[in-house]
Amino acid sequence: FSRTRPDGMPQSSSSSFRPDSAGWRPAPRLIIALVAALLILIPAVRYRNLLSLDTLAAHEQQLRQFQTSHPILVPAAAFGIYTVVTALSVPGATAMTLVAGWYFGFAQAVVLVSFASTLGATLAFLLSRFVLRDQVQARFGDRLKTFHDALDRDGPWYLFTLRLIPVVPFFVINVVMGLTRIRTWTFWWVSQVGMLAGTMVYVYAGSTIPGLAELADPFRLRPADIQNWPALISAVSRHSAADSPGHALRQHLDSGTVELVDHLAETGSRPDPEQTETLLKAFNAAIVRPELTLQPPWSLIGTPRGQTESGSAASRIVTEINRRILVAVFPDIIRPPQPILSRRMMAAFLLLGLFPLAVRRLLGSARRTAAAADSIAASPASELPE
Repeated sequence: FSRTRPDGMPQSSSSSFRPDSAGWRPAPRLIIALVAALLILIPAVRYRNLLSLDTLAAHEQQLRQFQTSHPILVPAAAFGIYTVVTALSVPGATAMTLVAGWYFGFAQAVVLVSFASTLGATLAFLLSRFVLRDQVQARFGDRLKTFHDALDRDGPWYLFTLRLIPVVPFFVINVVMGLTRIRTWTFWWVSQVGMLAGTMVYVYAGSTIPGLAELADPFRLRPADIQNWPALISAVSRHSAADSPGHALRQHLDSGTVELVDHLAETGSRPDPEQTETLLKAFNAAIVRPELTLQPPWSLIGTPRGQTESGSAASRIVTEINRRILVAVFPDIIRPPQPILSRRMMAAFLLLGLFPLAVRRLLGSARRTAAAADSIAASPASELPE
Protein backbone atom coordinates (compact mmCIF):
# COMPACT_ATOMS: atom_id res chain seq x y z
CA PHE A 1 0.00 0.00 0.00
CA SER A 2 2.96 2.33 -0.29
CA ARG A 3 5.41 3.27 -2.96
CA THR A 4 9.03 4.43 -2.81
CA ARG A 5 9.85 7.99 -3.83
CA PRO A 6 12.98 8.74 -5.90
CA ASP A 7 14.86 9.70 -2.69
CA GLY A 8 14.17 6.29 -1.17
CA MET A 9 11.48 7.40 1.31
CA PRO A 10 8.19 5.53 1.33
CA GLN A 11 5.22 7.29 -0.20
CA SER A 12 1.62 6.48 0.62
CA SER A 13 -0.47 5.43 -2.34
CA SER A 14 -3.37 7.54 -1.07
CA SER A 15 -1.51 10.69 -2.05
CA SER A 16 -1.99 9.89 -5.70
CA PHE A 17 -5.72 10.35 -5.25
CA ARG A 18 -5.53 13.86 -3.86
CA PRO A 19 -7.39 16.45 -5.90
CA ASP A 20 -4.25 18.57 -6.22
CA SER A 21 -2.19 15.78 -7.78
CA ALA A 22 -1.44 16.02 -11.49
CA GLY A 23 -3.12 12.75 -12.38
CA TRP A 24 -6.47 13.33 -10.63
CA ARG A 25 -9.51 13.75 -12.86
CA PRO A 26 -13.15 13.97 -11.78
CA ALA A 27 -15.28 11.03 -12.86
CA PRO A 28 -17.52 11.70 -15.89
CA ARG A 29 -20.60 10.73 -13.87
CA LEU A 30 -19.70 13.31 -11.23
CA ILE A 31 -19.44 16.03 -13.88
CA ILE A 32 -22.78 15.00 -15.38
CA ALA A 33 -24.43 15.01 -11.94
CA LEU A 34 -23.05 18.49 -11.13
CA VAL A 35 -24.17 19.92 -14.48
CA ALA A 36 -27.63 18.38 -14.08
CA ALA A 37 -27.91 19.81 -10.54
CA LEU A 38 -26.98 23.28 -11.81
CA LEU A 39 -29.45 23.06 -14.68
CA ILE A 40 -32.19 22.26 -12.17
CA LEU A 41 -31.22 24.60 -9.34
CA ILE A 42 -30.49 27.77 -11.33
CA PRO A 43 -33.95 28.00 -12.98
CA ALA A 44 -35.60 26.90 -9.72
CA VAL A 45 -33.95 29.75 -7.80
CA ARG A 46 -34.33 32.30 -10.59
CA TYR A 47 -38.00 31.56 -11.25
CA ARG A 48 -39.08 30.31 -7.81
CA ASN A 49 -42.09 32.65 -7.81
CA LEU A 50 -43.33 31.10 -11.04
CA LEU A 51 -43.00 27.63 -9.51
CA SER A 52 -45.26 28.38 -6.54
CA LEU A 53 -48.40 26.28 -6.12
CA ASP A 54 -50.62 29.31 -6.71
CA THR A 55 -49.01 30.07 -10.08
CA LEU A 56 -48.98 26.45 -11.19
CA ALA A 57 -52.61 26.07 -10.11
CA ALA A 58 -53.54 28.99 -12.36
CA HIS A 59 -51.83 27.27 -15.31
CA GLU A 60 -53.61 24.04 -14.45
CA GLN A 61 -56.93 25.87 -14.67
CA GLN A 62 -55.97 27.20 -18.11
CA LEU A 63 -54.99 23.70 -19.18
CA ARG A 64 -58.33 22.28 -18.11
CA GLN A 65 -60.20 25.10 -19.80
CA PHE A 66 -58.31 24.30 -23.00
CA GLN A 67 -59.46 20.69 -22.65
CA THR A 68 -63.06 21.84 -22.22
CA SER A 69 -62.79 24.09 -25.29
CA HIS A 70 -61.20 21.35 -27.44
CA PRO A 71 -62.84 18.07 -26.34
CA ILE A 72 -61.59 16.17 -29.41
CA LEU A 73 -58.22 17.79 -30.14
CA VAL A 74 -56.76 17.30 -26.64
CA PRO A 75 -57.50 13.55 -26.30
CA ALA A 76 -56.38 12.99 -29.90
CA ALA A 77 -53.07 14.76 -29.24
CA ALA A 78 -52.57 12.78 -26.02
CA PHE A 79 -53.35 9.54 -27.89
CA GLY A 80 -50.79 10.37 -30.58
CA ILE A 81 -48.06 11.32 -28.09
CA TYR A 82 -48.62 8.18 -26.01
CA THR A 83 -48.56 5.98 -29.12
CA VAL A 84 -45.28 7.49 -30.37
CA VAL A 85 -43.63 7.18 -26.94
CA THR A 86 -44.64 3.53 -26.71
CA ALA A 87 -43.71 2.71 -30.30
CA LEU A 88 -40.23 4.20 -29.92
CA SER A 89 -39.74 2.54 -26.50
CA VAL A 90 -39.03 5.91 -24.87
CA PRO A 91 -39.07 5.74 -21.03
CA GLY A 92 -41.97 7.50 -19.35
CA ALA A 93 -45.07 5.49 -20.29
CA THR A 94 -45.88 4.79 -16.62
CA ALA A 95 -45.67 8.47 -15.69
CA MET A 96 -47.81 9.37 -18.71
CA THR A 97 -50.44 6.83 -17.60
CA LEU A 98 -50.63 8.44 -14.16
CA VAL A 99 -50.86 11.92 -15.72
CA ALA A 100 -53.59 10.76 -18.10
CA GLY A 101 -55.64 9.46 -15.17
CA TRP A 102 -55.15 12.76 -13.33
CA TYR A 103 -56.02 14.93 -16.34
CA PHE A 104 -58.77 13.01 -18.16
CA GLY A 105 -60.36 11.06 -15.32
CA PHE A 106 -60.64 7.31 -14.96
CA ALA A 107 -63.06 6.28 -17.74
CA GLN A 108 -61.67 8.42 -20.56
CA ALA A 109 -58.06 7.75 -19.61
CA VAL A 110 -58.56 3.96 -19.52
CA VAL A 111 -59.89 3.96 -23.09
CA LEU A 112 -57.19 6.35 -24.32
CA VAL A 113 -54.22 4.63 -22.65
CA SER A 114 -55.42 1.10 -23.39
CA PHE A 115 -55.72 1.59 -27.15
CA ALA A 116 -52.72 3.94 -27.44
CA SER A 117 -50.42 1.56 -25.57
CA THR A 118 -51.56 -1.42 -27.65
CA LEU A 119 -51.15 0.50 -30.91
CA GLY A 120 -47.69 1.69 -29.87
CA ALA A 121 -46.66 -1.82 -28.82
CA THR A 122 -47.88 -3.23 -32.15
CA LEU A 123 -45.95 -0.57 -34.09
CA ALA A 124 -42.81 -1.47 -32.14
CA PHE A 125 -43.55 -5.14 -32.89
CA LEU A 126 -43.84 -4.44 -36.65
CA LEU A 127 -40.80 -2.16 -36.60
CA SER A 128 -38.77 -4.99 -35.09
CA ARG A 129 -40.12 -7.57 -37.53
CA PHE A 130 -39.61 -5.65 -40.77
CA VAL A 131 -37.03 -2.90 -40.13
CA LEU A 132 -34.76 -3.62 -37.15
CA ARG A 133 -34.51 -7.41 -37.46
CA ASP A 134 -30.70 -7.56 -37.57
CA GLN A 135 -30.17 -5.14 -34.68
CA VAL A 136 -32.76 -6.87 -32.50
CA GLN A 137 -31.35 -10.29 -33.38
CA ALA A 138 -27.86 -9.14 -32.37
CA ARG A 139 -29.02 -7.67 -29.06
CA PHE A 140 -31.67 -10.15 -27.92
CA GLY A 141 -30.65 -13.27 -29.80
CA ASP A 142 -29.95 -15.19 -26.61
CA ARG A 143 -33.53 -14.63 -25.44
CA LEU A 144 -35.20 -15.69 -28.69
CA LYS A 145 -34.90 -19.41 -28.01
CA THR A 146 -36.67 -18.96 -24.67
CA PHE A 147 -39.47 -17.01 -26.33
CA HIS A 148 -39.80 -19.56 -29.18
CA ASP A 149 -39.92 -22.51 -26.78
CA ALA A 150 -42.46 -20.80 -24.52
CA LEU A 151 -44.68 -19.82 -27.45
CA ASP A 152 -44.56 -23.35 -28.87
CA ARG A 153 -45.49 -24.73 -25.44
CA ASP A 154 -48.09 -22.22 -24.22
CA GLY A 155 -49.04 -20.22 -27.32
CA PRO A 156 -50.65 -16.76 -26.74
CA TRP A 157 -51.01 -17.61 -23.03
CA TYR A 158 -47.29 -16.95 -22.61
CA LEU A 159 -47.62 -13.42 -24.06
CA PHE A 160 -50.71 -12.84 -21.92
CA THR A 161 -48.76 -13.84 -18.81
CA LEU A 162 -45.90 -11.48 -19.69
CA ARG A 163 -48.39 -8.64 -20.16
CA LEU A 164 -50.00 -9.28 -16.80
CA ILE A 165 -46.73 -9.59 -14.88
CA PRO A 166 -43.98 -7.42 -16.42
CA VAL A 167 -41.13 -9.77 -15.54
CA VAL A 168 -39.55 -8.64 -18.82
CA PRO A 169 -39.80 -4.91 -19.70
CA PHE A 170 -42.59 -4.17 -22.15
CA PHE A 171 -40.32 -2.75 -24.83
CA VAL A 172 -38.27 -5.98 -24.81
CA ILE A 173 -41.46 -8.00 -25.24
CA ASN A 174 -42.50 -5.82 -28.18
CA VAL A 175 -39.23 -6.03 -30.12
CA VAL A 176 -38.43 -9.67 -29.36
CA MET A 177 -41.93 -10.85 -30.22
CA GLY A 178 -41.43 -9.24 -33.62
CA LEU A 179 -38.89 -11.97 -34.42
CA THR A 180 -41.14 -14.84 -33.38
CA ARG A 181 -43.79 -16.62 -35.44
CA ILE A 182 -46.73 -15.03 -33.61
CA ARG A 183 -49.28 -13.33 -35.88
CA THR A 184 -49.82 -9.58 -35.71
CA TRP A 185 -53.52 -9.88 -34.92
CA THR A 186 -52.80 -12.35 -32.09
CA PHE A 187 -50.15 -10.01 -30.69
CA TRP A 188 -52.65 -7.13 -30.84
CA TRP A 189 -55.61 -8.68 -29.05
CA VAL A 190 -53.54 -10.55 -26.46
CA SER A 191 -51.67 -7.32 -25.63
CA GLN A 192 -54.93 -5.37 -25.51
CA VAL A 193 -56.51 -7.77 -23.03
CA GLY A 194 -53.33 -8.52 -21.09
CA MET A 195 -52.41 -4.89 -20.44
CA LEU A 196 -55.95 -3.75 -19.61
CA ALA A 197 -55.90 -4.74 -15.92
CA GLY A 198 -52.56 -3.04 -15.28
CA THR A 199 -53.70 0.02 -17.23
CA MET A 200 -56.81 0.32 -15.08
CA VAL A 201 -54.76 0.11 -11.88
CA TYR A 202 -52.31 2.82 -12.97
CA VAL A 203 -55.04 5.08 -14.35
CA TYR A 204 -57.07 4.70 -11.16
CA ALA A 205 -54.00 5.66 -9.12
CA GLY A 206 -53.50 8.73 -11.31
CA SER A 207 -57.16 9.74 -11.06
CA THR A 208 -56.88 9.94 -7.26
CA ILE A 209 -54.10 12.55 -7.39
CA PRO A 210 -55.60 15.92 -6.35
CA GLY A 211 -55.34 18.96 -8.59
CA LEU A 212 -52.79 21.68 -7.97
CA ALA A 213 -55.55 24.12 -7.06
CA GLU A 214 -56.68 21.76 -4.32
CA LEU A 215 -53.12 21.41 -3.05
CA ALA A 216 -52.67 25.19 -3.08
CA ASP A 217 -55.95 25.86 -1.25
CA PRO A 218 -57.72 22.74 0.08
CA PHE A 219 -60.68 24.74 1.46
CA ARG A 220 -62.05 26.04 -1.84
CA LEU A 221 -65.35 24.64 -3.07
CA ARG A 222 -65.25 21.98 -5.78
CA PRO A 223 -67.98 20.15 -7.72
CA ALA A 224 -67.84 17.10 -5.45
CA ASP A 225 -68.39 19.31 -2.38
CA ILE A 226 -71.95 20.24 -3.39
CA GLN A 227 -74.34 17.49 -2.30
CA ASN A 228 -77.60 19.17 -3.32
CA TRP A 229 -77.43 21.79 -6.07
CA PRO A 230 -81.20 22.56 -6.19
CA ALA A 231 -81.26 23.23 -2.43
CA LEU A 232 -78.22 25.54 -2.64
CA ILE A 233 -79.65 27.44 -5.60
CA SER A 234 -82.98 27.84 -3.81
CA ALA A 235 -81.21 29.12 -0.68
CA VAL A 236 -79.34 31.79 -2.67
CA SER A 237 -82.20 32.79 -5.00
CA ARG A 238 -84.30 35.94 -4.77
CA HIS A 239 -86.88 34.07 -2.71
CA SER A 240 -84.50 33.65 0.24
CA ALA A 241 -85.32 35.62 3.38
CA ALA A 242 -83.39 38.85 3.99
CA ASP A 243 -81.88 37.55 7.22
CA SER A 244 -81.00 34.09 5.88
CA PRO A 245 -77.43 32.83 5.29
CA GLY A 246 -78.27 32.33 1.61
CA HIS A 247 -79.17 36.01 1.24
CA ALA A 248 -75.88 37.00 2.91
CA LEU A 249 -74.02 34.87 0.41
CA ARG A 250 -76.07 36.34 -2.46
CA GLN A 251 -74.89 39.85 -1.56
CA HIS A 252 -71.32 38.89 -2.45
CA LEU A 253 -72.09 37.42 -5.88
CA ASP A 254 -71.69 39.37 -9.12
CA SER A 255 -74.78 40.33 -11.12
CA GLY A 256 -74.26 37.67 -13.80
CA THR A 257 -74.12 34.89 -11.21
CA VAL A 258 -77.20 36.27 -9.44
CA GLU A 259 -79.16 36.16 -12.72
CA LEU A 260 -77.98 32.60 -13.35
CA VAL A 261 -79.04 31.53 -9.83
CA ASP A 262 -82.49 33.09 -10.23
CA HIS A 263 -82.93 31.50 -13.67
CA LEU A 264 -82.04 28.04 -12.37
CA ALA A 265 -84.32 28.49 -9.35
CA GLU A 266 -87.30 29.48 -11.51
CA THR A 267 -86.83 26.68 -14.06
CA GLY A 268 -85.97 24.07 -11.42
CA SER A 269 -83.12 22.73 -13.58
CA ARG A 270 -79.71 21.53 -12.46
CA PRO A 271 -76.66 23.50 -13.64
CA ASP A 272 -74.72 22.04 -16.55
CA PRO A 273 -70.91 21.65 -16.27
CA GLU A 274 -70.25 25.16 -17.60
CA GLN A 275 -72.80 26.71 -15.24
CA THR A 276 -71.39 24.66 -12.37
CA GLU A 277 -67.94 26.07 -13.04
CA THR A 278 -69.36 29.61 -13.14
CA LEU A 279 -71.22 29.17 -9.85
CA LEU A 280 -68.27 27.61 -8.05
CA LYS A 281 -65.97 30.38 -9.26
CA ALA A 282 -68.39 32.99 -7.87
CA PHE A 283 -68.86 31.17 -4.55
CA ASN A 284 -65.10 30.77 -4.12
CA ALA A 285 -64.62 34.47 -4.85
CA ALA A 286 -67.14 35.21 -2.10
CA ILE A 287 -65.67 33.00 0.61
CA VAL A 288 -62.24 34.59 0.15
CA ARG A 289 -63.63 37.94 1.33
CA PRO A 290 -63.18 38.72 5.03
CA GLU A 291 -66.44 40.73 5.11
CA LEU A 292 -68.57 37.66 4.31
CA THR A 293 -70.44 36.79 7.48
CA LEU A 294 -73.22 34.24 7.78
CA GLN A 295 -73.33 34.64 11.59
CA PRO A 296 -73.09 31.01 12.72
CA PRO A 297 -72.29 29.98 16.27
CA TRP A 298 -68.51 30.08 16.36
CA SER A 299 -68.43 26.87 18.37
CA LEU A 300 -69.41 25.03 15.20
CA ILE A 301 -66.32 26.13 13.29
CA GLY A 302 -63.70 26.65 15.96
CA THR A 303 -61.82 29.78 16.95
CA PRO A 304 -60.37 31.79 14.02
CA ARG A 305 -56.62 31.43 13.96
CA GLY A 306 -53.77 33.50 12.56
CA GLN A 307 -55.72 36.72 12.14
CA THR A 308 -52.54 38.80 12.13
CA GLU A 309 -51.13 37.12 9.01
CA SER A 310 -51.20 38.86 5.64
CA GLY A 311 -51.07 38.07 1.93
CA SER A 312 -51.92 34.64 0.59
CA ALA A 313 -51.65 33.10 4.08
CA ALA A 314 -54.36 35.44 5.40
CA SER A 315 -56.48 34.73 2.33
CA ARG A 316 -56.29 31.00 3.01
CA ILE A 317 -57.27 31.53 6.65
CA VAL A 318 -60.30 33.59 5.65
CA THR A 319 -61.23 30.97 3.07
CA GLU A 320 -60.96 28.23 5.66
CA ILE A 321 -63.15 30.10 8.14
CA ASN A 322 -65.83 30.95 5.56
CA ARG A 323 -65.71 27.43 4.15
CA ARG A 324 -66.40 26.01 7.60
CA ILE A 325 -69.17 28.58 8.02
CA LEU A 326 -70.84 27.33 4.84
CA VAL A 327 -70.68 23.75 6.11
CA ALA A 328 -72.13 24.87 9.47
CA VAL A 329 -75.11 26.74 7.97
CA PHE A 330 -75.68 24.33 5.04
CA PRO A 331 -74.84 20.94 6.61
CA ASP A 332 -77.00 18.93 4.20
CA ILE A 333 -75.89 20.83 1.10
CA ILE A 334 -72.11 21.35 1.35
CA ARG A 335 -69.62 18.68 2.38
CA PRO A 336 -66.87 19.39 4.92
CA PRO A 337 -63.36 19.86 3.49
CA GLN A 338 -61.90 16.52 2.49
CA PRO A 339 -58.28 15.54 3.35
CA ILE A 340 -55.76 15.56 0.51
CA LEU A 341 -54.59 12.04 1.33
CA SER A 342 -58.00 10.44 0.90
CA ARG A 343 -58.89 6.82 1.48
CA ARG A 344 -59.43 6.47 -2.25
CA MET A 345 -55.87 7.59 -2.96
CA MET A 346 -54.38 5.28 -0.34
CA ALA A 347 -56.43 2.37 -1.70
CA ALA A 348 -55.25 3.16 -5.23
CA PHE A 349 -51.57 3.07 -4.39
CA LEU A 350 -52.03 0.01 -2.20
CA LEU A 351 -53.66 -1.69 -5.18
CA LEU A 352 -50.77 -0.51 -7.33
CA GLY A 353 -48.31 -2.34 -5.11
CA LEU A 354 -50.35 -5.49 -4.51
CA PHE A 355 -51.57 -6.01 -8.09
CA PRO A 356 -48.42 -7.72 -9.48
CA LEU A 357 -48.16 -9.98 -6.43
CA ALA A 358 -51.81 -11.02 -6.65
CA VAL A 359 -51.58 -11.75 -10.38
CA ARG A 360 -48.38 -13.73 -9.90
CA ARG A 361 -50.05 -15.87 -7.23
CA LEU A 362 -53.16 -16.47 -9.37
CA LEU A 363 -51.13 -17.44 -12.44
CA GLY A 364 -48.91 -19.71 -10.35
CA SER A 365 -51.99 -21.47 -8.99
CA ALA A 366 -53.40 -21.83 -12.49
CA ARG A 367 -50.14 -23.33 -13.77
CA ARG A 368 -50.00 -25.85 -10.92
CA THR A 369 -53.60 -26.86 -11.60
CA ALA A 370 -52.88 -27.27 -15.32
CA ALA A 371 -49.73 -29.30 -14.59
CA ALA A 372 -51.68 -31.59 -12.25
CA ALA A 373 -54.36 -32.09 -14.88
CA ASP A 374 -51.74 -32.93 -17.53
CA SER A 375 -50.10 -35.40 -15.12
CA ILE A 376 -53.40 -37.17 -14.50
CA ALA A 377 -54.19 -37.27 -18.21
CA ALA A 378 -50.78 -38.80 -18.97
CA SER A 379 -51.05 -41.47 -16.28
CA PRO A 380 -51.98 -45.01 -17.39
CA ALA A 381 -55.57 -46.00 -16.69
CA SER A 382 -54.43 -48.72 -14.29
CA GLU A 383 -52.77 -46.15 -12.03
CA LEU A 384 -55.87 -44.00 -11.72
CA PRO A 385 -57.91 -44.40 -8.51
CA GLU A 386 -61.19 -46.26 -8.85
